[in-house]
Amino acid sequence: MQTRHTGSEGVGHVQHPTFLATIFHPVAQGKGSAPPAPQVMPATKKPGSYPGLILLCLLLLLSACHRKAPVEEIRPVRSVIAEPISNASGEVVTGQVAAHQSINLAFRLPGKVVERSVSAGSVVHAGDVLARLDDTVPQQTLRTALAENATAKAALEQAAPLKQRAAALLPVEAISRNDYDDAVRRYKTAQDQVQATQAQVRVAQEQLGYTRLMAPEDGIVTDRLVEAGEVVAAGQPVLRMAADDGLDAQFDMPEALAQSRLAVGMTMKVCLDAAPATCAPAAIYEIAPDTDPLTRTYHTKALLRATRDMMPLGAVVTGRLSVPSTPAVHLPPAALAVQDGKPAVWIVAPDTLRVFLRPVTITRYATDDVVIASGLNAGDRVVTAGVQALYPQEKVSLLDEADVRP
Repeated sequence: MQTRHTGSEGVGHVQHPTFLATIFHPVAQGKGSAPPAPQVMPATKKPGSYPGLILLCLLLLLSACHRKAPVEEIRPVRSVIAEPISNASGEVVTGQVAAHQSINLAFRLPGKVVERSVSAGSVVHAGDVLARLDDTVPQQTLRTALAENATAKAALEQAAPLKQRAAALLPVEAISRNDYDDAVRRYKTAQDQVQATQAQVRVAQEQLGYTRLMAPEDGIVTDRLVEAGEVVAAGQPVLRMAADDGLDAQFDMPEALAQSRLAVGMTMKVCLDAAPATCAPAAIYEIAPDTDPLTRTYHTKALLRATRDMMPLGAVVTGRLSVPSTPAVHLPPAALAVQDGKPAVWIVAPDTLRVFLRPVTITRYATDDVVIASGLNAGDRVVTAGVQALYPQEKVSLLDEADVRP
């Protein structure tokens, strides 16, 4: 009777090592454990060279699952292309309309103001009485001068016939030569006295006329400085008027413009700030030789060819100077950065789209732009938004890709 055996002793049946036994076989050998019992295998290749390679592949696969390649951060920015342009419209400055000739009116005599017949804004004509002083004393002085003049005239009228009589009696020796000379002397003294008293009358009349303040020419009263009842000194301003002989446009020119390109005789176009369509030509006739101690600007006056109806006094105007200027780049203020305490801008490299700082020279700061004199080339792409968060060689993306030049 034949008995059937199970296991590895079966004839013609060979049990191959399992997958896990194959993998951990070298590990078990490293720990000193006995290897599994040798298996009877057919005449095939022994798999002893595969476990290390398989383990390495598994480790590589596991590490690849948990490690991710780092992704470079790309920051979006806004930018513009630097294009130097010439200021074809010229320099623009702001000023105001003023009288070409402003006159301070004052009395020539001290006294008490008893009447003021005009106020600020009153239109006056040459010879109009604007104010009066108390004329009691000048009136008395005039009356005294008139009386002395009348006395002198009476003495002259008495001396004249005496001289004529002496001249007739002298040839017949009816009077002495001394009597004749005395009659002539009295006549000449009476004449001189009349002339002196007449001069006193004229002075008294002028003094009386000085008690009235009259307009020297046509114009408009711009300010009143005293009121009726006040006592004023001789020469103290009482009223201020603008003569009707023209208008000025007055400007405070910046130092760079005044010293380099501004000159007497230059023309400019002046327009009302409230009504830009209302414009008039003007010619510069006066430039202050020194700057204002507070604003450090040069006060400049230009004669306007306009009337007060067209441009009222005190109106704000803008003047446009047609002066040659070098091309400059205009950037928004947000594009400015700082490098070593000096102004700089971020430039985008066209090939790599990476940014770097470049120092620039600024000509003028304005409300909505900054004028760059040097440091930029035509075609440079300048970052205008997001400059605070950038660092050198950072890669950026342009928000407006349609504006990117190849």
